[in-house]
Amino acid sequence: MLDLYVMSDGKKLRCGYTTGSCATAAAKAATIMLFNDVKLQDVEIMTPKGVKITIPINSVEKCKDYCIVSVIKDGGDDPDITDGIEIYAKVEIIKGKNKEADFLLVGGEGIGVVTKDGLFIEKGLHAINPTPRRTIEQAVKENLPFRYMEKAQIKKKCPIKVTISAPQGREIAERTFNPRLGIVGGISILGTSGIVKPMSEEALKESIRIEIRQKGKGKERLVLTFGNIGEKCAKDQGFNEDEIVIISNFVGFALECCLEIKIKEVILVGHIGKVSKVAYGCFNTHSRVNDVRLEVIALELALLGYDTNLIKTVLQQKTSEGAVKFLGKGYEELYKNIGNKIIERLNIYTYGQMKCNVIMYYGFSDYNILYNSLEGEK
Repeated sequence: MLDLYVMSDGKKLRCGYTTGSCATAAAKAATIMLFNDVKLQDVEIMTPKGVKITIPINSVEKCKDYCIVSVIKDGGDDPDITDGIEIYAKVEIIKGKNKEADFLLVGGEGIGVVTKDGLFIEKGLHAINPTPRRTIEQAVKENLPFRYMEKAQIKKKCPIKVTISAPQGREIAERTFNPRLGIVGGISILGTSGIVKPMSEEALKESIRIEIRQKGKGKERLVLTFGNIGEKCAKDQGFNEDEIVIISNFVGFALECCLEIKIKEVILVGHIGKVSKVAYGCFNTHSRVNDVRLEVIALELALLGYDTNLIKTVLQQKTSEGAVKFLGKGYEELYKNIGNKIIERLNIYTYGQMKCNVIMYYGFSDYNILYNSLEGEK
């Protein structure tokens, strides 16, 4: 168990380790045991962030030419879908035709295969991300013995093949971002830091960045939305799934990712309770960070000259959904003004480098469009 903690909302939460750290630990332990007459109970690795962690070994299978080690993924106090799964590394000596290879890393059962361009891994390869690839190779090579090659009169390390697998990965992957990204057949081996911080925004942001990078490859336009209802709305408006990215609350971060890959146009699709916050410069729309939903509606009503009592009643509503239902029909100008200010803020945030539009709705499965800036372009 990793003895590393962070504070969140006054609570002490235990950190865990990534699938990348698990794969690195398993590969290192398998290498040590393959070439040495030892049986390890745990293994220490250096994470990419320079923190040493010790990971327990769950199982060992050792033969003359290979060793298989598994470790159990520990997500700490983070609600990680991969928490508790078994991750294996098989380290074997390369023989025959491939013996000239220095080091070969592949995925096995339960590790997804990349089927689309635009990700950090080349299409056709297993989804073992660059940082884990580097840490696995380093951990293995550092623990290989030299072998004296008589003909060449040099010392050379034994050529090795490493296979990473996660038998539960295929089933678990269906509840991850992988199907959206075109990664099929299993989970990804991830981790830029090697350590999972509980309730961390980092993992979610990284998933958003990856999806924007993948779906934005070769495109000039992306549709950004906050969740599943927004995605449905976008599809109903005629947009294709391969151009729609769910960004959670991270509007500003998603826009920055779009700028990085030189997207020319973004269309923000969202419920008024989320998207209206952008009208007044809120680019993280989580209610604990920015909760100005009713205030936006009320201020715009005031600017349009509506009665003070009406505005006060709007502010007394529990949700923006309730405010829209309370107002009823006849407020098209209100929603148009909010929509125009959202676009203005999007343009400011992106330095005018992207064309920006917005589709704003209310409701859920039976949603209704309040404003669509694209209609003015038709």
